[in-house]
Amino acid sequence: MHLIDDEEERFAIIRKEGELAMRWILILLVGILLVIGSVSAVAVGPDDGTASIPASTRGRVISTTGFGGSSETSIDGKVMNLDGYPLGDVTVKLYVGGLLLAETATSPDGTYEIVELIDYGRDVMITLWFVPADPTLVMENIILKESTVAVQRGLYSPCVKRIRIDPLTYAPVKLMTLASRIRWLDESDCAS
Repeated sequence: MHLIDDEEERFAIIRKEGELAMRWILILLVGILLVIGSVSAVAVGPDDGTASIPASTRGRVISTTGFGGSSETSIDGKVMNLDGYPLGDVTVKLYVGGLLLAETATSPDGTYEIVELIDYGRDVMITLWFVPADPTLVMENIILKESTVAVQRGLYSPCVKRIRIDPLTYAPVKLMTLASRIRWLDESDCAS
């Protein structure tokens, strides 16, 4: 019986030493990743041609440290109909490189927010899709970043809304019926 107690004690000591070693390794790895992945990010303002940052996000402090060049990014906005009324329960999907990274739904006042680590340095498409619960409205797509291949081959129409992605990105959208969308396309000069 005494031998079993000694074996159990040995295993307990070995397990504790292993856990302690793993903690030190984890702390070391996190430190290395923080040093390697440190990036600086600059939020845009209304003078650079992008959508202006709303008062609700001005002055917010965001993390600019990520892994491998990624930066914490907050994408928010308001979804409305053509009359300016907010639309709740619209699914908002963020795609990076064709893969779904995040998904949320608008609140009753039409607002949404997605916060994710995004690597701006990768040459991939970054898009937002807005999928309305109301079947009379059509989906909307916003391009936040266009890949080199997409630009070279002209894969996206100039009629697709574009907003430059930054650590604080404001992306409002108005959803339309199919008839309103066709009328808007006919009246706009983006297709010519």
